Amino acid sequence: MMATDDDRRRALHALAAALRGQGYRVTVAGHHLRVEDGTGRATEVWAQSRADDNGRLWFTRAGGAPICEAVQIMDAVVAVKGALAQ
Repeated sequence: MMATDDDRRRALHALAAALRGQGYRVTVAGHHLRVEDGTGRATEVWAQSRADDNGRLWFTRAGGAPICEAVQIMDAVVAVKGALAQ
């Protein structure tokens, strides 16, 4: 079953809350969020259904590269931290 827009928003807001709890500045807009650290580095995370995974909702990088399933919030937090550290 394909994820709905509400599913995407809920997943992004859950990730945003976890990232804010880690001290990051997060802006949610549409089907993605933008995360900024204190040094000006930023990255984006999108919530997209994956047809090759029965329509399950995944977090992806801008451009569509998969990060993890949207239910794996802490895995996404680790991926965001890694992206910001580069």
